[in-house]
Amino acid sequence: MAVLAQGFMKLEIDTSTTETPSWEAVPGVFNVGGGGKPANKIDSTDFDTPPGETESIPGPRQNGPYTFGMHYEPGNEIQQRLFTSEDTNTPVKLRIRFGSGAGAQAIPFSAVPTLTLAAPVEGKVTYDGSVEPLKAANRAPVTP
Repeated sequence: MAVLAQGFMKLEIDTSTTETPSWEAVPGVFNVGGGGKPANKIDSTDFDTPPGETESIPGPRQNGPYTFGMHYEPGNEIQQRLFTSEDTNTPVKLRIRFGSGAGAQAIPFSAVPTLTLAAPVEGKVTYDGSVEPLKAANRAPVTP
């Protein structure tokens, strides 16, 4: 059985104001998941479909969302970028980074986060977050 080391996956945000990204880990993120592709089909169920059945046709796949859990840190400037992006409906540059050292991989993308207040964990206010890439994200090695 594999053991997942704490900090193996990170959500990072571009804090740069130029074209060259400056990636910083979003503090308080304690889990990251998702990114899979949904089924390659479009629901085409209509009035002549037998009751209890569905019909579908092949179609383009949507981008799969990434989800994360985050301990809220009041006044944190980096977390505030996520809340501002959501409030203004303005995309931010994010990346999911996993692995460490020379084998580290990253998935950069732009998205508008959706943040939902969740149940407290260990007495801390937490948010459940979801980010759906605006275009297909590509996995790539991280340059040290």
